[in-house]
Amino acid sequence: MSKEPPGTPWALVRAAARTPTTLPVATLALLLLADEAEAHDGESVESAVLVERAIALIANDAGKEKAAERIEDALMAPHKDGVDLKLVDQARGVVERPGPEGASLQEARGVLLRSLDGKLPSAPEAGKLVTGTETGTSVVLDEFRPACGIADSGDAALFALALVAIAVGL
Repeated sequence: MSKEPPGTPWALVRAAARTPTTLPVATLALLLLADEAEAHDGESVESAVLVERAIALIANDAGKEKAAERIEDALMAPHKDGVDLKLVDQARGVVERPGPEGASLQEARGVLLRSLDGKLPSAPEAGKLVTGTETGTSVVLDEFRPACGIADSGDAALFALALVAIAVGL
């Protein structure tokens, strides 16, 4: 059994677990430590994956701040294979540039795609079957926003038919 320096979380857990009344406290501390470790494990260390996540954030209108944060993470990631970092840095400049948010984010999205040579890291390999949580696609689509209310004559006709059906049913 190794000894940790006093004051570290694991030393506190071991000290708390020695008495039966503090066992629930020790259990809670272990759960919190495991949750914190899991949160840090979810972050990728590959620039290409972080660039793809930035593209997804832009496509889903997450805002400039989140996209800029993910781009910054991509620039600082230890594994930089498969990414043109000059283009990623250029995309960061585009995102941070003052002006209309939508236009700058779409421009940054194009620059980020070019930094990956148009090939997302999550794209399936040719001839390989998709399994598990893989999507089987290499396309990041824009958020789907259907029109609300009566947008054209087709919507008006469907609404009128629905009213007629309700009236006949009554």
